[in-house]
Amino acid sequence: DQRLIIRGNGGAMRISEEKTSMPLNFRKSIQAEEKASIARRALELLQPHSTIFVDASSTAANLIDYLEPAMDLTVLTNGILAAMCLCNAGIRTCCIGGYLSGSSMAVGGKIAHDTLEHFQIDTLFFSSYGIEPQGTIVDPSEPESLLRRQLLQKPITSVFLCDSSKFDKHSVFRVASLDRIDYVVTDVPLPPAYPLPRQGVLLA
Repeated sequence: DQRLIIRGNGGAMRISEEKTSMPLNFRKSIQAEEKASIARRALELLQPHSTIFVDASSTAANLIDYLEPAMDLTVLTNGILAAMCLCNAGIRTCCIGGYLSGSSMAVGGKIAHDTLEHFQIDTLFFSSYGIEPQGTIVDPSEPESLLRRQLLQKPITSVFLCDSSKFDKHSVFRVASLDRIDYVVTDVPLPPAYPLPRQGVLLA
């Protein structure tokens, strides 16, 4: 059910998480306390009356728990579950269209890319599978990686949410080097070999 193994004749083989997007409900249970602390610290970078993008990652989803209607936000997301939570919380929400991935419940593709061109977004809150030892953000999902790269090309404040379990990971698709990101919010200092984000590191 969690898509962690492939069953075959006479046994089973583990699916490499570096090449496969893990189910969202499973990812939400990993480092849950650290992700919640990171989300609370990231609130310091949130401006009321602004338009923000919260991606479909399990880490960024924690941010939704702390958003309130009084903040007068417009929140865009590529996450179906994120959009439902935002709407239930009374937050002005736009779920961009596109092809849906069943494991991550995220949309992507040309429709998603075209939709983003109609919006002026102030701040991007996102996460990913991990960071390579050279300091490049990586992910197993091609559609989500492409969408993040598109957003990072915009005049936007970018906030990468990342707990220490994501350090020194390898995956198929590269998103961006840390020195192309404005802020990193994490639970421990970044490894010395990583390039620093443009504006700084916030510790949860």
